[in-house]
Amino acid sequence: MARPGIVEPAMVLVSMIHRSDEALKRAAAELEEIFGSPELRSEPYRFDMSPYYEDEMGTGLQRLWLAFGRLVDPARLPDWKLSCHRLEERLSTDGKRTVNLDPGYMDLGKLVLASFKPAPEKIYMGDGVWAHTCLLYGHGRFTAPEHSFPDFADGRFDGFLTEVRRVYRRLLAEEKG
Repeated sequence: MARPGIVEPAMVLVSMIHRSDEALKRAAAELEEIFGSPELRSEPYRFDMSPYYEDEMGTGLQRLWLAFGRLVDPARLPDWKLSCHRLEERLSTDGKRTVNLDPGYMDLGKLVLASFKPAPEKIYMGDGVWAHTCLLYGHGRFTAPEHSFPDFADGRFDGFLTEVRRVYRRLLAEEKG
């Protein structure tokens, strides 16, 4: 018979879609107050495979990732999403976001992001937040489930996320002593 096990802590990541370097700097500074110092920061990636945010945020958008070094319980995903939502609202101008913040976590087998939007493949976590498995890790590489976003599926983040996973493994080993 299976019994409840100990859940390993996860590494928090935040996807930051933005157009303005100023909005990015302000959001990154406030995210540090929420999650602590980032362990890793990605290069900026063009957000060019969907016009989803253009009406609200304009064109020329970029996505940047922050990965935080303090490992935490992944069950806190709804709290992270709500904190990021409040930050988005504080940084908004004329009711429009200047930055889109999607917090999530990495464990050894997947990258999960929080969402306020339900979908058949997402798991409800409480407080209006769903967990969306965006990437899976196995056999030495990331793969995108069929429902994942196009920029996840094309592999552009794989190099950075492989480094995040390497650091996560190190932090996890250190925590286990």
